[in-house]
Amino acid sequence: MKNDPIAFRLSGLSAHDRYLAQAQMARAEALADAAMAVAGWLRRGWVAVAERARVYTAERTRQWPHPQA
Repeated sequence: MKNDPIAFRLSGLSAHDRYLAQAQMARAEALADAAMAVAGWLRRGWVAVAERARVYTAERTRQWPHPQA
């Protein structure tokens, strides 16, 4: 953490302000993690729906040359 600009800026704050800043950063990280989890769920849901749609369409699509042709 020798070249960490955030740690350097935090060191210049009072103890109370440093505590508040660290709490805000922790909250921001938690919100980012939650957003990534929701995005993962949405992606998995989208992939599942797309796969079911592909199978549904493939079952109802004629293959040419059609055996009765």
